[in-house]
Amino acid sequence: MDPVVTPLPGTATSLSSVPDPVLATGTIGAGVAVIPDAGVEVVQVVAPVSGVARRVAPHMFVIQTQRAEGDDGSDGQPSVFMQLGVDTGRLNGQGFDLHIQEGDIVRQGTPICTYTPRELGRMGFDPIVMVVGLQMGASEIKVDVIPGEPVMGGDNLFWV
Repeated sequence: MDPVVTPLPGTATSLSSVPDPVLATGTIGAGVAVIPDAGVEVVQVVAPVSGVARRVAPHMFVIQTQRAEGDDGSDGQPSVFMQLGVDTGRLNGQGFDLHIQEGDIVRQGTPICTYTPRELGRMGFDPIVMVVGLQMGASEIKVDVIPGEPVMGGDNLFWV
């Protein structure tokens, strides 16, 4: 199994508590959400896994895990989906600064985006960050965090 780390500091919470029905019901997979630390203006978001950036948008990412150097992730390895905020696709990139592109190979902990959770909140968007093992059920991931507990960037969230 591969560790999936916290992409930013905050408070761990269950995915079922997220105000997005597709993510909260586990339709696309199981995972954990992180509420960004209150009062932090700008947050640097890091890659939760090492792998290939298969999908990149200002507010969301899909990274397919990479098990060995030079591995292109094409052999059905797990993918991790991460979304910054609820319904933030409607912002067309406003408030997000991307540091990667589709096809990039990223290492776990590498900065991939900077965003402003407080600004999202001021605009009426929930800045919560959802991290999901795509197409994986709750029994297929091993969660390492307790909802309501603080997490630091780089702490293990779960394993895929």
